[in-house]
Amino acid sequence: MTKLTSRQLQAIQTKNKIYETSLSLMELHGYDQITIEQICRKAGVSVGSFYNYFKSKNDILIELYSRADEYFEQEVMPHLTETSMPERIVEYFDFYANFNVSTGIGTMKQLYNSNNSLFIHEGRLMQVFLTQMISVGQAKREITASQSPEYITEFLFIVARGLIYDWCLHNGEYNLRERMHEMMLPIVGVFREVE
Repeated sequence: MTKLTSRQLQAIQTKNKIYETSLSLMELHGYDQITIEQICRKAGVSVGSFYNYFKSKNDILIELYSRADEYFEQEVMPHLTETSMPERIVEYFDFYANFNVSTGIGTMKQLYNSNNSLFIHEGRLMQVFLTQMISVGQAKREITASQSPEYITEFLFIVARGLIYDWCLHNGEYNLRERMHEMMLPIVGVFREVE
């Protein structure tokens, strides 16, 4: 692996500072209420610096989705411990709930609206991983093959996003990870292969 130069490290730090500042302001005031100028002032960078890393304020949301996929690649997939595929899928959604909680209720409320089509963007890494897990479960005869892995992935994400939307409606008043686990157990059970 090539060692990063001090200039490259500085660029990464600046991008991260802009990103983190944007999320904290979004958490406090809402996406529509903040401006690029406010983000830059709070982050201590110029507006020009913002545009070096992001084309628009919307790119902050795109970055959030990109980081979610990275989180699943680096932190989730290597650390799933359940041996049976149905339980592993439930565990996967435990991590999904954790990521949403760590992002913050204010930010999640901004994301969960009908104008946000990023949720249905096909080919996202986290969806690819789940589809692969389901395929393995079907090959091991632990998950029914009566539906395609893609269909089951879509179904499970619709359920999970519905729960997160409800969590947002309730202003994060309940433990999302616990509720996700409780709900995904019977939902995933629907797709178990019956001997």
